[in-house]
Amino acid sequence: MQRPVRLGLIGCGGIVRQSHAPGYRAIPELVRVTALADPVADNLSGMGEMLAVPPERRYADYREMLKRAELDAVTIATPHHMHAGQAMDAAAAGVAVISEKPMATSVEQAEEVLAAVRRNGVPYAVVHNFLFTPGMERARALLGEGAVGTPFFGRAKSLFNKTDDRADPNNEWRASRAAGGGAINDTAYHEIYLLETLVGAPVRYVEARVATQHFAFDVDDLALLLLEHEGGALSTVATSWCVPGDGGAGARDAGESANLAEVQGPAGGVRVMRRGRGLWQYARATRQWQEEALPPQPAWAESGHGRYFAATFAALAAGEPPPVGGELALHNLRIIAAARRATAERRAVELPAPRT
Repeated sequence: MQRPVRLGLIGCGGIVRQSHAPGYRAIPELVRVTALADPVADNLSGMGEMLAVPPERRYADYREMLKRAELDAVTIATPHHMHAGQAMDAAAAGVAVISEKPMATSVEQAEEVLAAVRRNGVPYAVVHNFLFTPGMERARALLGEGAVGTPFFGRAKSLFNKTDDRADPNNEWRASRAAGGGAINDTAYHEIYLLETLVGAPVRYVEARVATQHFAFDVDDLALLLLEHEGGALSTVATSWCVPGDGGAGARDAGESANLAEVQGPAGGVRVMRRGRGLWQYARATRQWQEEALPPQPAWAESGHGRYFAATFAALAAGEPPPVGGELALHNLRIIAAARRATAERRAVELPAPRT
């Protein structure tokens, strides 16, 4: 039997503790965490204990880990503005790279990352975990079976009402431009790739308004996107950090909530709730919504991270491309950059066709 991938963690904060580590522990046949790097001592000690990594393989500086530890791959789970540099350093060290989203804070940076990956000949993947939730996997199966026909309309929303302390850049790096924060980078990023996956065609034109409407910080707290896909389907994305998002009157009948991604076609539609924790199907013939029963999930699988990592490490072990590669992640960033440009120029922005 082939040995598990030897993995080093760059960043051991909240998302690793809550979502990554439970996934690693569920697939010991595929991955073994052998080294950690984080400048925060409590993060290192806590994750070291959780994953049984001995103290001599816990590093305050990820560059020391890359020099000293025997690794096949690293995951990067740090503030957004650090992803690109850390990915390029890891690529130069000759290890596979699995980066949390976004891969960079600009298209130009992302292109530099891909150039470094190609130059060093290492695999590169980006965490689009919500593609691997049970609701999303079932929705993709239904669409593949032709349950709705060819989608012509899609919409996604993620409405959150942050408290003032969560919008204070002194407490929360996501509320800072310098760290690559903002609602569209941190939140709508997920809705964009979910929606494009459900529509089944890449976005080619972007119209948008990205704005700061409520909080006193230097990033956006509201983003509205109007998208045209290859083939002509139209879709919308709405995200906010300052709008209460509970469904409201009548919403429960159709599974409406603050967070969804939906497509409609000539035969009906599918609506993925809470980034894949629920699913509804619409039949145009009866004009009725029906909730789909999803199988119970272990805690490590709810966010999609566990299944994402299982698929990614299995691909690495087999020498195959990861399920979400750099070109797909770059395309997502191009959509976000086009939304900002469309806001500034008050016009639709055309995108190049994504490379596969």
